Amino acid sequence: MNKRYLITQSLLSSWNYMFDCFDGCEEGAKEEFINTLRRIQKETTPEMQNGIDFENEVYKVTHGVQRNPHPKWEPGIQAVAKEIMYAPNQIKISREMSSVCGMDLLIYGILDSLKCGTIYDVKFSNKSFGSAEVYGKYLNSPQHATYFYLVPEADTFKYLLSDGNDLYTETYTRANTKPLEELLHNFFDSLSDMGLMDVYKEHWISKG
Repeated sequence: MNKRYLITQSLLSSWNYMFDCFDGCEEGAKEEFINTLRRIQKETTPEMQNGIDFENEVYKVTHGVQRNPHPKWEPGIQAVAKEIMYAPNQIKISREMSSVCGMDLLIYGILDSLKCGTIYDVKFSNKSFGSAEVYGKYLNSPQHATYFYLVPEADTFKYLLSDGNDLYTETYTRANTKPLEELLHNFFDSLSDMGLMDVYKEHWISKG
């Protein structure tokens, strides 16, 4: 059996951030990507924990779990939950892709929600929308390209971003999304240029 190598949207997003980060953040972004490539566990920051907690509260609402209203985020929780009500959440899915730069790949992801041909992804902003630039925030994200490949029958991807008060949605279709295969060729070319292909192959071989 040929070796297969794992690809996740989080790996691609970490790589993409090196080229899409704010000026002056390049070195930190590269260090973070190399840590991701080496599969070094990242410590959960308070900001990351807020995102986890917000998402968990949304799922409690969609699943009808008895809960107390959140003291700060309830409007945002309810707005996001309304979008994905009665839909399955946290769907693990994988799909093979053959002969990409001479490698066989296993693409893996966890969908926050899937309903009627639309993939939904829940995001939380620690900054209020009044102080954050959100328009076009996910234009260059590899996430919708990855999940469109994982779910061939889906034709729409919708980011659901909340600051706890308001809801901002950003929608992409399959027609206006770069194919994952093209993105992966760029990814592997970049790894080769940085001398990191062997690091990828060492840490991202699929065991399944």
